[in-house]
Amino acid sequence: MKEILKRCADSLLFYPDDYGHIYGAVRELHKLYAPITGITAGVQGAGSDIYLPQGKAISPPHAAFCLLEGQRTSVFMRGIYQAILKLKTIYPSTRLTILYAGCGPYATLVTPLTTLFKAEEINIQMLDINPICLEAVKKLYTELGLSAYVGSYICEDATVYQAEIPPHLIISETMMHALVREPQVAIMLNLIPQLTPGGLFIPQEITVSATLLNFSQESKRCLDASFNPKRTSVGKIYTISQHNCQKHQPVTVRMPENFEETKELYLLTDIRVFNDQKLSINDCSLNIPVKVQSVEGYEGRDVTFEYIMGEKPAFRHHWS
Repeated sequence: MKEILKRCADSLLFYPDDYGHIYGAVRELHKLYAPITGITAGVQGAGSDIYLPQGKAISPPHAAFCLLEGQRTSVFMRGIYQAILKLKTIYPSTRLTILYAGCGPYATLVTPLTTLFKAEEINIQMLDINPICLEAVKKLYTELGLSAYVGSYICEDATVYQAEIPPHLIISETMMHALVREPQVAIMLNLIPQLTPGGLFIPQEITVSATLLNFSQESKRCLDASFNPKRTSVGKIYTISQHNCQKHQPVTVRMPENFEETKELYLLTDIRVFNDQKLSINDCSLNIPVKVQSVEGYEGRDVTFEYIMGEKPAFRHHWS
């Protein structure tokens, strides 16, 4: 089984442009994980969504399904791998504490990395609000002989959790496109201040921007990678990162006087996982454009966006 992990880790980390390798690797990992954990990606029955004061924690099968988005999994894994290598230069001869907030049933983004680092090098703290996820990942690590990598299994809400020891690396990929529904922002606001000095947070930066698109052109781009659709940037709405970890303040942007071919307003999500490891428009489900509205008749007008936190986090907008 460790041979499978190693082979898949190599495909995901070292063949970034070989989508066949990546596609095969995530499906091979799912074939390994599902029978051990009893949780199959996308197949309901093993728990349900949990609704929290700061957003929704998706069900174990939905969390498992994230593995199968090959580009998403591979880019996040490469970013985490690079972050660990950097931390090893900052903290040589130190066992790095990695807090994985929202680890899900497979600990998708770190499990293959156990083939590249020894248990003496990394200490993973598995944090999830869902006890079914924690029980599943514990079964997985026991069956794969990886228990020595895990410091603890913590069943708590990551938006309020207080770490006993400041982590060197915190990973939290608990989001949807345009930061809707899930508690990514609340988790970042809570956990980033808890990093040890010199520590790192993954993802490094998330930016939501307002952009005018032509949906038919975007659809053509999905079928023809050489086609460049017309896009008109209106402005950044929100950037949250390790070094700019603040609650959103209302932002006003102005529509152009002439929309030309782009007459629909969307929110785009760009994710810098770590350094050059990025996810942009349509790379995965996290980057699918979110339509705000058609803007015919709104030429030259101002629109204000505000990110509302709470049980159903999302951007709201109004015109002036």
